[in-house]
Amino acid sequence: GWNPNGGDTTKYLYFGAYERIYTTYSPIVTCPSLNDSFTVSSSNGNGNLTYPIGLLTADEAMLAGGKYGIPSSSIYLFTNKIYWLGSPYYFTNTSGDLLTMVSYMYVIFNSYPNAVRPSISLKSGLTWTGEGTSSVPYQVSMS
Repeated sequence: GWNPNGGDTTKYLYFGAYERIYTTYSPIVTCPSLNDSFTVSSSNGNGNLTYPIGLLTADEAMLAGGKYGIPSSSIYLFTNKIYWLGSPYYFTNTSGDLLTMVSYMYVIFNSYPNAVRPSISLKSGLTWTGEGTSSVPYQVSMS
């Protein structure tokens, strides 16, 4: 059962990304709750993933140079297209929204169609070649 703010579902329930990205500007790459730490192995998370792939979080976008509400075409995540980030922003009894990215992070209603850009976790020591396009895809190999 969801019980935000003492059970008052008429108020916004802000998730952790709101504070870190919008207020304190202090991104993290660890998950504060083991239950929300989606991993393949249960030794370092909840073990609920089959494949280590997901969306970039707002914290990861901020570490790459993204700032909430501040446009910048110089960060490497810039595509000039809107795509979803995997961080929830807020939830109320009538809506819930995720953070999205263009050249900066912002909130957009979930009813808008947007792209996704998957993120894959790779072990250290791997090398890759390619451009990440359909004609010259990335190829990952052990060194």
